Amino acid sequence: MFRPSLLAALLLALASVGCGSKYDLHPVTGKVTLDGNPLENAVVTFQAVSGGSSASGTTDASGVYTLHDIRLDAGPGVEPGEYIVAVSWTEPPAVDLSQMDASSPDYDKITTAPSNPNSGPAVSKFPAAYRDGKTSGLKATVSPGANTVDLPLETSFKGAP
Repeated sequence: MFRPSLLAALLLALASVGCGSKYDLHPVTGKVTLDGNPLENAVVTFQAVSGGSSASGTTDASGVYTLHDIRLDAGPGVEPGEYIVAVSWTEPPAVDLSQMDASSPDYDKITTAPSNPNSGPAVSKFPAAYRDGKTSGLKATVSPGANTVDLPLETSFKGAP
């Protein structure tokens, strides 16, 4: 005869066999640098060459990213395979007005001055070619297990042929 605690343990063990992702995902992390300096708030996107799922992640202050499969029911990681890689980044504003209000020092001077560093179109030194996997020249192979893919970018890059 089964004791209730033994039966509960058996049921828990059987239930845990079916747990986990239904996708074959493996961790991918790396560091994005621009001219040797960490690139914060860059979005890294891996696009499957074979037409499979894509994954993306955003870099932290040290330029490090971790990829997450874009499918809502998938989670962190990437399926094994070949990928083209895109990196997008927007130059942060010269002055972060979101941290200011009308009582902040020099708020009126900054927001009304003809030389407002936030006025006019943003000029970025980040090469637009990196934003598209077809022109970035960046490729990656994801293998089973943990993967590290560092992306050393250069401002002088004009795009892959």
